[in-house]
Amino acid sequence: MLRELLYLTVGAAKRMEKIVDSFIEEGKKELEEKSLIEVGKEHFERRKENFREMVLEDFKKVANELGLATKEDIEQLKTMIKSSG
Repeated sequence: MLRELLYLTVGAAKRMEKIVDSFIEEGKKELEEKSLIEVGKEHFERRKENFREMVLEDFKKVANELGLATKEDIEQLKTMIKSSG
């Protein structure tokens, strides 16, 4: 059983090495196919989007802590006012 586990582990490690190697090759091909500026722009856009999402989440958290109304809260109030009037 220990031998089988060892073979399984070695096999998984070899497969993982092949996967990593393929990722490296794909990255090299991407750099060869695109200019460094294009790759930099794509990287910048991804970073910008991640930053935007982080800021938005922080803003939502602060708004919630301050008890500010959300769009959904306002829509619910509008619906309640319309239905009661």
